[in-house]
Amino acid sequence: MSFESDICLYNLTLRQRDSSIGSCAGNFSGKKSQEIITATSNRITVLKPDTSTGKLVSLLSKQVFAIIRSISNFKIAGSGKDYLAVTSDAGNFTVLELDLPNNRFITLFNEPYHKSGIRRLSPGNEIAVDPNGRAVLLSAVERNKLVYVMNRDSDNQLTIASPLEANRSKVLAIKTIGLEVNYENPQFASIEVDYGDYEDQNEDVNDFTHSLTFYELDLGLNTVVRKHSETIPQTSNFLLPVPCGPDSGSTSGSPGPGGAIVCAANIVLYRNLYGDKISVSIPKTDKQQDEDVYVVAGVTHQMKGGFFFLLQTNFGDIFKVELPPDRTLVISYFDTIPVCTSIIVLKSGFLYADTEYGDKYFYQFEKLGRDETFASSTENYSPEALTFTRSDLENITPIDVIPAINPIFDSVLSTDDTSAKIYAASGINDTASLKLLQYGLPITEVVESDLPGPAHRVWTTRLTRADEHDKYLVISFIDTTLVLSIGENVEEVSDSGLATNEETLQIQQIGRESLAQIHGNGIRIIKDSEVVNEWLPPAGIKITVSASTNRQLAISLSNNELVYFEVDENDRLVEWNERKEMPSRITSLALGEIPEGLIRSPFLVVGDQDKIMRVLSTDPSNVLELVVMQSLSGVPVSTLVCFMNGELCVNLGLDNGVFARTKLDASGQLYETRTKYLGSKPVLLSKCMKNGENVVLAFSNKTWAISDFNNLKISSVLVPPLNSGTMFNSDDCTDGVVGVYKRKLVIFTIDDYANDISLNSLELKSTPKRLTQHGDHLFISDSGKTSHIEKFNTDTNDMDAQIDLAENQKIITTAVVNFESKGESYVLCSVATNYQSSGVFSESFIYTYTMDLELVHKTTLSGIAYSIVAFQGKALLGIKNNLRLYDMGLKQLLCKTTSFLDTVSNIVRIDAQGNRVVVGDLRESVTFLTFNAKLNEFIPFVDDTLPRHITSMKMVDYNTVVGGDKFGNIFLLRCSDEVSRTGEDSTLVRTKDKLYNGAPFKLDNVCHIFIEDIATSFNKGLLSQGGREVITYAGLQGTLGVLVPFLTRSDIKFFKALEKAMRSYVPDLTGRMNLQYRGYYQPVKNVVDGDFVETFNDLDEDLKKKISDEVGKSVGDIMGKIFDVRALSI
Repeated sequence: MSFESDICLYNLTLRQRDSSIGSCAGNFSGKKSQEIITATSNRITVLKPDTSTGKLVSLLSKQVFAIIRSISNFKIAGSGKDYLAVTSDAGNFTVLELDLPNNRFITLFNEPYHKSGIRRLSPGNEIAVDPNGRAVLLSAVERNKLVYVMNRDSDNQLTIASPLEANRSKVLAIKTIGLEVNYENPQFASIEVDYGDYEDQNEDVNDFTHSLTFYELDLGLNTVVRKHSETIPQTSNFLLPVPCGPDSGSTSGSPGPGGAIVCAANIVLYRNLYGDKISVSIPKTDKQQDEDVYVVAGVTHQMKGGFFFLLQTNFGDIFKVELPPDRTLVISYFDTIPVCTSIIVLKSGFLYADTEYGDKYFYQFEKLGRDETFASSTENYSPEALTFTRSDLENITPIDVIPAINPIFDSVLSTDDTSAKIYAASGINDTASLKLLQYGLPITEVVESDLPGPAHRVWTTRLTRADEHDKYLVISFIDTTLVLSIGENVEEVSDSGLATNEETLQIQQIGRESLAQIHGNGIRIIKDSEVVNEWLPPAGIKITVSASTNRQLAISLSNNELVYFEVDENDRLVEWNERKEMPSRITSLALGEIPEGLIRSPFLVVGDQDKIMRVLSTDPSNVLELVVMQSLSGVPVSTLVCFMNGELCVNLGLDNGVFARTKLDASGQLYETRTKYLGSKPVLLSKCMKNGENVVLAFSNKTWAISDFNNLKISSVLVPPLNSGTMFNSDDCTDGVVGVYKRKLVIFTIDDYANDISLNSLELKSTPKRLTQHGDHLFISDSGKTSHIEKFNTDTNDMDAQIDLAENQKIITTAVVNFESKGESYVLCSVATNYQSSGVFSESFIYTYTMDLELVHKTTLSGIAYSIVAFQGKALLGIKNNLRLYDMGLKQLLCKTTSFLDTVSNIVRIDAQGNRVVVGDLRESVTFLTFNAKLNEFIPFVDDTLPRHITSMKMVDYNTVVGGDKFGNIFLLRCSDEVSRTGEDSTLVRTKDKLYNGAPFKLDNVCHIFIEDIATSFNKGLLSQGGREVITYAGLQGTLGVLVPFLTRSDIKFFKALEKAMRSYVPDLTGRMNLQYRGYYQPVKNVVDGDFVETFNDLDEDLKKKISDEVGKSVGDIMGKIFDVRALSI
């Protein structure tokens, strides 16, 4: 008996999360320039400013299959580079070294310090580093602190000693930092709360004492001692180290007294070991006077001869704080930017704002603050009402933005004939926006102009081999050719020597300084704008297809003959002695690039009407002799041979819309074929360049780019479907593309081939709550500080209508319902007045609007409706643990039935198909119900075995539902066929006994995986034309992912074997086991980790060989299988 499921999913992340846990800066590459390392909970990214453009460039991004808790950089004295300290749920203290030449991180140490998982006693919550890199302190939320002593050995390699403990029972650590003490014993400061005196009290205690505690590592005795502790304000939450100046022996050159800046509600304090106490109030705007202001991020910046602090409040305001030698704290308003988790100031004069949500910003300093300051030097603090007025950015200027889409509250997948788009409701209050994500390469348009008629083909060409840039732009129409010059001005050339009364088949710069034009009636050789030679085919015979290099030319004739030419030593194009007759009509030809050290391309690739590709030799000893042949699935209408990633590749465009690529070795043998369906039209191919590497352009229903910088990637290009295109290089535009479509000519660039998801944003009025799609419109429910409903037209990308609600009204959810009794659709909006996050509200009701957002009526409810769906021509609402069915009335909605569900507590999601309803509960997972029309009642018949906290769900089919919970799990639950048939008989269901205080039957948990993000929405549909149907999901932290179903048992078996082998041979950077990570709360089941499997392509060859031997497949076959999953679904 087999226990293997017929269902297995492939989980693949399309866009990684954006919510960062922290950032740091240092010389990680060992060079003088600084890099920024930013970390999300499962990815580490290295960024570096581009000195020429001022933009941030991503140098490296590595996924970590663990939950990263904290990161920090440190540098050992005398070392030429910074190292990265990482703590994670693996329970290891990880030290990483950046190896940029090999595009990787090297794990130097994985020192176990606690059990795996995130626990309050696990000392990985914070990392505090001695500024001189001598010690690293790991702090837990409660009790435990570990100090690691770092050093170098005789080979200048980093060493780490066994940890020293600094534990204090019943003490909570709020914030911990390393202090500047020069080369005295390393010291650390921590905000702590001792709850020992309160733990036995039953009543709530709100007056815990906060202490600032100083710890010192005695390097001589190898012990950690608590050196000093003093009481600080109860609201203290943030610390910054103060530089220790030359008087104290500092090597920083910044005069400073040492100690720490302590930040509490509405106040900034200075404290040190010697009892100095200085305080200053945090200025507020007029609107903030009744609210507490907290510092949430900050940075200490040291300059030659001075230093200052930048502190950001929870309102986004940045204040500059100075500590002059006269021991006064001076504070002044600096600027206002989005609230950050980390602020990085680079020595080169840039500021990186690692925001909590929304886009990340990169600023350049213009000046260092205002003259208007506030100062205080009182030891006994008394609150002062300091006020300031916000202004536009004065001291910093934004020069780059890294797009981000977190948090995502809802998403909708919209698919048309050519592309799929994902609309995401993102952002909070001022950053609220509707994000439009489209799978494809974004372009930067340089110019677009009209043409005199519909163009078929376009070429660019140089006039001599020595030219650096293209000189002519040649456009082919029906029976005519247009020649334009490329320079400061694009002008028509009348004396080019080209036959403009012919339809051009190809243009090629040939030999040293000649130009060849191939057209249906012959070949024209032009030199210095004059025709120097012309080759004509026999009478009645036409040239049909051609291929060329700088020294070779091959043409096919309408009588199926193949003619081959070469350039001789006198720079003349000479026909080879013999012609070759092919068995059927030739449909495509290609001569590959000339390899280094050779004078000709060694192979000619020929495609014919019989769906055969032949590789012929061009060697003078056996010209046009067959080397190898291969049958194809369609007629090759276009062929392109070029080097990609150092290997010679044959790219084929077939008449059935399929693109195929196969590799060609030096002996002429073909291997490692990859295919992808691009559209219903025949595929035409061309070539462009990016940073000296070849990129293949494919033209079908859409325009595609095929690149292989590290791995083969086929991505659509977000440009109108081009008929033809080619590379474009001029003085002003390098690595560009010129294309033609209809009566248009367009020149554009593709800036980043790695970023294959285009992101556009539309600003919203407030925090978006829900997206509801109806035809070509989206209804957006905004529910932040104010509530609104906006009607968005997906065709025009404009807002067609909007309506504002009263200030005390909060939108809970919306839905579009087609009422059968009226024959019309209406927008239903669930609203609560005076709603609080605890669930308390004054009144709850439903607003009913027309599709133009005109109010029809209002219906009062007894509780909040958290979910509304259309069901059999009526509206089905979930109110607490009741299902209510409403029909349209004249003055309000009319309740037709109410079903009390004693197996659930609070319905938050509803989905329906036919006669079946699925509800998702806040605590009690998923329940299937059937509707008995005679009894007018919803009857539960099957539910889950686990009490999941549902955040989103969607019915995949009549018996299956996919869902996510608030702990980051995604699962697929299925009702068996037998139970499903039983569930249709509501009378039989009512007689069944309840199982485990629930429904009579239980759902099968078919699939399960941990994605470490809270799924807020699921959608089902196609992401690419001709691809397989997939499930997409969006996560709160900005994750966009896809679940791809395997179609064959052989694929399931193969990928499970590959995943198992990789788990054995591929260690994680932090030492976390992939199986444990993906099964964090429940064992992973019938889901292959596609993110992990795709790292196979980045492994070294020896490791690939070991894994391939374990799986029993070749390395090429494994890479092909991995490619096929993505190619067939995205």
